[in-house]
Amino acid sequence: MQKLAAAFLSLGLLGLTGAAQAQDGARHFEAVYSVRARGVTAGDFTYSFTQAGPAYQAHAERRATGLIRFTVGSTQDYSYSVQGAVDASGALRPAAYQHSGGRRHRVVNVRFTADDIVTTANPYMGMGSPPATLEQKRGAIDQLTAIASMVTATGDPCNRTVRVYMDGRSRFDFVMTPDGRVNVNGQAYHGQALRCRVQFQPIAGFSDPQTAAVMSFLFAPTPSGMYAPVVIEMPSDDGLIVLDARELTVNGEKLR
Repeated sequence: MQKLAAAFLSLGLLGLTGAAQAQDGARHFEAVYSVRARGVTAGDFTYSFTQAGPAYQAHAERRATGLIRFTVGSTQDYSYSVQGAVDASGALRPAAYQHSGGRRHRVVNVRFTADDIVTTANPYMGMGSPPATLEQKRGAIDQLTAIASMVTATGDPCNRTVRVYMDGRSRFDFVMTPDGRVNVNGQAYHGQALRCRVQFQPIAGFSDPQTAAVMSFLFAPTPSGMYAPVVIEMPSDDGLIVLDARELTVNGEKLR
């Protein structure tokens, strides 16, 4: 679970249909999160998603801050991007994903086709033990598209299974089920949020042993029909890691 937490802080959707659409086909979501570990702010995670017609793109940045940055410098900083399209069923399908950064300044490129997902990396990157098989990769999506698929879901975003192929190597499922509603009084959002119970199920392609774990996601419904992830909580070997939204903007309007 440690690797998942570290990389996700760097977080296809099988069967997702009818994603929420703005009338002109354009959608935009931006978020800035504070990352806390052991009660200490450890970094920032920024995320943006834009759709124009059937094409979409998403970008993210992960950056250590404060005492953590003093300790590790920029060795845990990463940049992420993906481009893809919305298919006839409304599902988001990535075409090209890239991330770069880390201690070795590695650049990873991932190409998605209907039949395979192909990863290249410079410097070389192992594909985990055991690596994901072709059948395990088929229909999976990258982690940026996974976030976007939750943001743009029709109906309850908590009622779905997300098939993720993270960073072009690690294959796992998020099995999401509704877990009630809670009141949120945070920096970016005040009001009721949907709570999702998220079962992390490791499948293949990890460099170290993984165990199943339960996470919690909170989503704020918005007038646009999109959902804004407000809080993400995940366990790790170092305790609970929390992403807490500082800013949330949907179609150009900030939530409060």
